[in-house]
Amino acid sequence: MSFEQDRRSIYERRRNILYLMASYLSSMGLHQTRQALVDETHLTAEFEVCDNIDLDTIYQDFCSYFLLKFGKQPRIVKRTESVGLLPTVQRKLSGAKRKPIPPMKGDPVGKDPVASLATAGDELQALRITPGHMLASGNDHHEPLPMVPSANPKLLVRLQDHFTSEWKDLAEEVCRDLIRKDLRQRWASIKGLAGPIQVLKESVIAPLEHPELFVGLAQPWRCVLLHGAPGTGKTLLARTLCAETRESVTFFSTTASTLISKWRGESEKLIRVLYEVAKFYAPSIIFIDEFDSLASRRDTIREHEASKRFKNEFLSLIDGLESVAGETTPPTDGRDRVFLLASTNLPWELDPAFLRRFERKILVDLPTADGRQELIEHLLPVVASWPEHEIQQIVTLCDGWTGDEVRLACKEATMTLLRNKISAARPGSIGLDPDEVQFPVLRKAFEQLRPGCVELAQKHREWNQRYGTQLGG
Repeated sequence: MSFEQDRRSIYERRRNILYLMASYLSSMGLHQTRQALVDETHLTAEFEVCDNIDLDTIYQDFCSYFLLKFGKQPRIVKRTESVGLLPTVQRKLSGAKRKPIPPMKGDPVGKDPVASLATAGDELQALRITPGHMLASGNDHHEPLPMVPSANPKLLVRLQDHFTSEWKDLAEEVCRDLIRKDLRQRWASIKGLAGPIQVLKESVIAPLEHPELFVGLAQPWRCVLLHGAPGTGKTLLARTLCAETRESVTFFSTTASTLISKWRGESEKLIRVLYEVAKFYAPSIIFIDEFDSLASRRDTIREHEASKRFKNEFLSLIDGLESVAGETTPPTDGRDRVFLLASTNLPWELDPAFLRRFERKILVDLPTADGRQELIEHLLPVVASWPEHEIQQIVTLCDGWTGDEVRLACKEATMTLLRNKISAARPGSIGLDPDEVQFPVLRKAFEQLRPGCVELAQKHREWNQRYGTQLGG
């Protein structure tokens, strides 16, 4: 029995290592390499890596344990006699009688790439290696492998190798807010928010695709504020932007719990380190939800001196991100930018200095009738086949609702079906199909709920008329 347990333990350990490797390759954008690993090891979709663990976390935990036990950092890799490709790759290339691969331009022989990354911050931008680059050079008889978007190679460099000892702990704490996994959200799943989506695309995605166009006064937006009633989709927009740009942009989702410290002066250091890390991993997005908790007015009696110092530091960092719009600057590839995205339910509570720095203040309003119909048909596709008068009756019932309230009503309709099946069917024979939702069930679900943000949404519209950005057609 003990032998069988040991063998199973070894099998599970090796299986977990393979899944960790596959997840790490996916997070780095090495999709072809990951697919080769999956094909050769026969990994299936039966298992996936848990949300709170990854290969990089395990590596850092081991380094911390080794340092605590032995008083020094562990030595993971060492220099080989031959500089260049890994020995296994060299044997394969030599066996195929391929031409020797010359070193990349600007990469002297014998130079340690990891040491270069750790000491030259500006040179990191030129070391974006994508799969297929090596075989594309020095080989006249083979087509280059397809180029796929690669994650930022700076993520391979540990922060301890870039920041001084004074900032290492703060940098590691900030990096806990770095989103590495795919949130599996797409623009097509967002209904009724075409205006905010367009602003986010032209702020982040378009400058990466067409950097030559965003020069001078046409430099991309660097700070955008999303405001609206709760449940209108502000955080959903940020999640989708993170998912859509995960292959090319580093995304930080930061909250007040990360940036506010009880120790004197540490909050200012944390916000500065956050921007330093974001610039180190640029292009980056810093998303701060419930922004009013960090940027409330400074002219109130209850304002503490420590809070004022933090906000002053924050304001100076926002102003120092890029050059002032209108300067004559040469076109860049947009890969050294840090984009600040914030959302709030209470924009009138923000300090005027912060409001001035947000170039776009976008209202995420309640969905229109067409937007509500698109959302209902997206959540329950069977609705699209119903008669027009039934659809319009449902759309009218949810007038003044937020997108999340519409979702809750559709969920209540499906839960009603589930309750009926549980009470009528025998255990083990229950199956739920959303297409079974009928008009009476859905209408009853919508009649049970009431909108809760009508007055607040109107207040946002009035504030937007005075201070916000009016989106064009």
